[in-house]
Amino acid sequence: MFERLMKMTFYGHFVAGEDQESIRPLIRHNKAFGVGFILDYGVEEDLSPEEAERKEMESCTSEAERDGSGANKREKQYQVHPAFGDRRDGVISARTYFYASEAKCDNYMENLLQCIEASGGASDGGFSAIKLTALGRPQFLLQFSDVLTRWRQFFHQMAAEQGQAGRPAVDTKLEVAVLQESIAKMGISSRAEIERWFTPETLGVSGTVDLLDWNSLIDSRTQLSRHLVVPNVQRAREAGVRLMIDAEQSYFQPAISRLTLEMQRRFNVDKPFIFNTFQCYLKDAYDNVTIDMELSRREGWCFGAKLVRGAYMAQERARAVEIGYEDPINPTYEATNAMYHRCLNYVLEELKHSTKAEVMVASHNEDTVSFTLCRMKELGLHPADGQVCFGQLLGMCDQISFPLGQAGFPVYKYVPYGPVMEVLPYLSRRALENSSIMKGAQRERQLLWQELCRRLRTGSLFHHPA
Repeated sequence: MFERLMKMTFYGHFVAGEDQESIRPLIRHNKAFGVGFILDYGVEEDLSPEEAERKEMESCTSEAERDGSGANKREKQYQVHPAFGDRRDGVISARTYFYASEAKCDNYMENLLQCIEASGGASDGGFSAIKLTALGRPQFLLQFSDVLTRWRQFFHQMAAEQGQAGRPAVDTKLEVAVLQESIAKMGISSRAEIERWFTPETLGVSGTVDLLDWNSLIDSRTQLSRHLVVPNVQRAREAGVRLMIDAEQSYFQPAISRLTLEMQRRFNVDKPFIFNTFQCYLKDAYDNVTIDMELSRREGWCFGAKLVRGAYMAQERARAVEIGYEDPINPTYEATNAMYHRCLNYVLEELKHSTKAEVMVASHNEDTVSFTLCRMKELGLHPADGQVCFGQLLGMCDQISFPLGQAGFPVYKYVPYGPVMEVLPYLSRRALENSSIMKGAQRERQLLWQELCRRLRTGSLFHHPA
């Protein structure tokens, strides 16, 4: 009886169905109005805050760190803290996974493969969503993020010494001779070894090094792509399903973005098959977008991005204050809007010259959607080309999604599915948004009433828009 009640209310509004078969009617209905889907198996463990904290602390530290015999030398941002062990706290729109065992990760992988099969079987051209924190021990993501961030910080430190502080990352170029001298003085390595780092074969003959060149030094030493095992990607390609890698907390994100980049290098050969997610509430969002776009241009693979504002703002701010590091989030909502539009404008201008690149504008903000439509028109980007698409959550902002779909713009709904009892954690967070949902519903009713009155005046009530 409870399950039937849920299906008639919250579950029926925010979740597509319980399994591959039950989601088909919704997928077909939306497709008839030009709306596609990003399928997401929305099952989460129903853990108490204490259980979540215990699992997080155990999975983000080594045994030596826990028993005190080994020191944690990571930067503050990449150290786990018990006050933020429950990563669900203050987060509404994003699913959260806690590491339990390798067997649990394998089980999630199986669920992901089933989600890919469901996407391929439901309709053509769909997406499946992936959270990398569900696929392995988060300690690795913290440690790898720490290494990547230190590497990038060192580059910017050297840039400041060469008088280039504050420049956009994509435009910063260091003089190789000066850089070699600085590294040698630090005693990091012998001069002969340092000279082998910077060769014409690896860096060209310009005499300068930019951030992409600098990052390539990690590639040449770690050979990261050789160690990246992603059997689900091949399965997805065979099923004609694209993969959307979700963004997560900032202390995991450098590693997640780098692993996504390696998958893009391997699989985005003819078209964007793997999409990375960029959180525009981050201060370094523009640098992240421009660096990845430039790398795709140099290496010849297809750029695929989803732009979001971000889902962890309150948690990120509180964590930065408590642990004592710089807040990674833009100072105001207006600054985040400006960052979103700056990143989006850069990508749209690039799309005019790169026919294989694609971007998803994942936003419920009507001003952002209007901005995108105006810029597309100005740049000559046509909806039929499919380079620009839009995304909203199932059950929200239908007044944006369906008019876009009927007007011929590619648009997708983020569609969770799964058994009623197992998606309750997701639904309980959605219930917290009830007041904003009601405001959204009032807005939708107002717009629908305006459209109804317009059609009554013009006599087009029973005609579908062109």
